[in-house]
Amino acid sequence: MTIQWMRNFKLTIQVDKNAPEALDFSDFKITFVVSQGTTEQPKAAEIYIYNLSHQTMNLLAGGDDSKKDTQVILACSYGDDEPQIIFKGSVFQFKRGRSSPVDTYLCVLAISGDQVKSAIINQSVPAGTSIQGLSELIGEEVKKYGIDVGEIAALSEQKYPRGRVLFGSLHGYIEKIGQENNVTYDYSDGVLTSTELDKWTLQPMFVLKADTGLVGMPQLTSEGLVVKCLLNPKLKRRDRIQIDLSNLQTENFDIAYGGQQVDQPQKTRKLATNSDGIFVIQAIEHSGDTRGDEWYTNMVCTALGAVVPKSGITITARDDNWTPEQETE
Repeated sequence: MTIQWMRNFKLTIQVDKNAPEALDFSDFKITFVVSQGTTEQPKAAEIYIYNLSHQTMNLLAGGDDSKKDTQVILACSYGDDEPQIIFKGSVFQFKRGRSSPVDTYLCVLAISGDQVKSAIINQSVPAGTSIQGLSELIGEEVKKYGIDVGEIAALSEQKYPRGRVLFGSLHGYIEKIGQENNVTYDYSDGVLTSTELDKWTLQPMFVLKADTGLVGMPQLTSEGLVVKCLLNPKLKRRDRIQIDLSNLQTENFDIAYGGQQVDQPQKTRKLATNSDGIFVIQAIEHSGDTRGDEWYTNMVCTALGAVVPKSGITITARDDNWTPEQETE
């Protein structure tokens, strides 16, 4: 994505969860933040729509703002490109407010993939079912709740010697299968995907520099590499980016006695990066203002084959069982 001007934006919100009708708010002043910091939290969107009529607010939120579970789709792009979805989920809460004496807003709080969190699985698999077959069964189960199946990591063909009964939380079984097979699952934006813990998505590596949207200088911190660029809907968690290490900044070491040598490796260019400047996105946030300057993507990344942080967002963004050895290519 080298042409990053003439911003395109589209926001649609379903009027009623039991009907297909949706309203398009693309021409309104809207501010938004879409983020997913860790695998333990659903992807979330906080959207402010300004100066709607009371009738429209009531139609969307209900007279007492009690409506929920209606679908929200937010998409962005540039130029003549079709807007790409950066958030698809359901409303968790509506709230109204006023930002100035003349400007009102409707705040939409939405989360993605929440239907899986409350879903129940009730299935049995016969003896001789492979681990890959169990993964495929999970894929069929999530489809029942409106989740599509995308890029899924191939699992072992090893067969279970005995049958298994799956009854309980679908989300719990997804997490259990992931932990047993060293893969991480994600069902953001209504699509189930998975990647191996020491791997990344199959998307081509994105070279991030000034003419492809890089803003400022990447900052190496004790939590990982913090990178900012113009809003790019193509970038997602577990994708790879490549940056010019000559532009990288580092933080000060902790000189307190208790802090010495604790976080220094993650702040040291030689230890926390690699010679090619290749990083994996572990946490990502998109933010924008349709009538303002805000239009950015912020990421926290870790380098391939490098020392990994011991604390902070990139640990839970990967997995609690992550080890430094798994960061190697």
